[in-house]
Amino acid sequence: GGGDEEVMIAKASNEGGYILAGYTTSFGAGSSDFWLVKTDSNGNQVWDKTFGGSGDDRINCMQQTVDGGFILSGYTTISGNYDAWLIKTDASGNQIWDKTFGGSGDDGVACIQQTSDGGYILGGYVSSFGAGKNDAWLIKTDASGNQIWDKTFGGSGIDQIISVQQTIDGGYILGGYTASFGAGSYDVWLIKTDASGNQIWDKTFGGSGKDQGAYAQQTSDGGYVLSGGTQSFGTSNSRDVWLIKTDQDGNAPAVPTP
Repeated sequence: GGGDEEVMIAKASNEGGYILAGYTTSFGAGSSDFWLVKTDSNGNQVWDKTFGGSGDDRINCMQQTVDGGFILSGYTTISGNYDAWLIKTDASGNQIWDKTFGGSGDDGVACIQQTSDGGYILGGYVSSFGAGKNDAWLIKTDASGNQIWDKTFGGSGIDQIISVQQTIDGGYILGGYTASFGAGSYDVWLIKTDASGNQIWDKTFGGSGKDQGAYAQQTSDGGYVLSGGTQSFGTSNSRDVWLIKTDQDGNAPAVPTP
């Protein structure tokens, strides 16, 4: 169409072809809508679906679920302010249910993963409650998207989760950034929780500059790898890509090896 479209996520689908998720301003109901596109193996569109209301609605994360459908997460302005939004579809992209989470402030989801119990773990940010301007926000739901619990992490500054993964012990590893703790304006932030979302430990990585990320994943040795960006270290005057490897307790050298 004549508007703006952007694909945020592209993944191979279980049954062949590809699934693309992003936003569109050309189709749908509002200024921007969730946009889900299924293609064949040659990239030809098979179907597409839009989700949204009259305001600004955008996907930040998408995953194919064990039943062949899809789970979409991001934010919506259906209620006037920004709320976290979760949508479950079938394998053809038809909506089965949706859930919103949030309060009177601006809240959103940056990442989602289906958990071993068939439910979902969501990570993002919340300004409606918590300790600071924006707090990192972790939400656990059942298989129908009903909230079981939520946890906030942060201080007086801006803090956010960028990635979440269930770990082999049933807990969660959260990657993101913090302006409340650490050495600089923003630091890479790694948080380990138990299965109920209670913090076990956290680690910050960074210097005096703006260091942000981070996508965190557990590795085969039980430790973690994080990717992000750094202005404190590296060779550029702007920002360098930063890769951090930790042990199972989140320990890594304070200053990266050149």
